[in-house]
Amino acid sequence: MRYLAVSCFAVAFLFLAACAPEPPLVNQYNTAVPPLPTLDASQIARGKQIYQQYCASCHGANAEGAANWKTPDDNLNFPPPPHNDDGHTWHHPDRVIYEAIRDGIRDTLRPNQPIRMQPFGDKLSDADIRALLAYFKSLWTREHREFQYLRTTEDEIATPPAP
Repeated sequence: MRYLAVSCFAVAFLFLAACAPEPPLVNQYNTAVPPLPTLDASQIARGKQIYQQYCASCHGANAEGAANWKTPDDNLNFPPPPHNDDGHTWHHPDRVIYEAIRDGIRDTLRPNQPIRMQPFGDKLSDADIRALLAYFKSLWTREHREFQYLRTTEDEIATPPAP
């Protein structure tokens, strides 16, 4: 009988622990941030479509990156990285990813080198770029999405709005 009571208690405890709400996300300033936003399925689908049209030829059909993406070429440029969990896209706040897509990527330390990624601001609308961001986020684990979300909220605090 005693074992039955202990077993029932253990099962009840595990059930309650599984139902407990997740602790709030807290940024580096120890400020709680809103819960991780839910991704919109239609926006993800649109982002995947845009990705296939504009990005897949360099970053891979499944956002897996170019072969040997961790190895620099003779000019010390790295091949296009993955945008899934294997890459580093999730390390950056939304603003940085958005601006890289819109403005392209150039090596600021070697401005005479060719541009590393062409700008897409003349081809993609604001909504298109945001759909790409949603698609990228759909490829990340919850842990990486939370990390990136915290980076984004911290960046929004630190970056004044554009005039």
